[in-house]
Amino acid sequence: MLGVRLEPELEAQLAAVAHAAGRTKSDIAREAVRRYVKDHDAAYRAECRRQSLVAAAQPRTVDDGFWESLAGETWDDGGSRDQKPA
Repeated sequence: MLGVRLEPELEAQLAAVAHAAGRTKSDIAREAVRRYVKDHDAAYRAECRRQSLVAAAQPRTVDDGFWESLAGETWDDGGSRDQKPA
């Protein structure tokens, strides 16, 4: 459940549109929120993809060697590192 406060003029316009369309104010508000979220979610995802591509294009750093070195090791249940069997 969501309650939204609107300026009186906007609420009157919404009521007029709803009446003309034979719909409720809630129907129209729900559709507007759905569209807003869909548009902004798509924009957010596009920005995430863009930033991922930019990050992937960056040159590797010295720290990458550290992470790669861990790929050759495993952690036992006691928390100590053991070399992975070849």
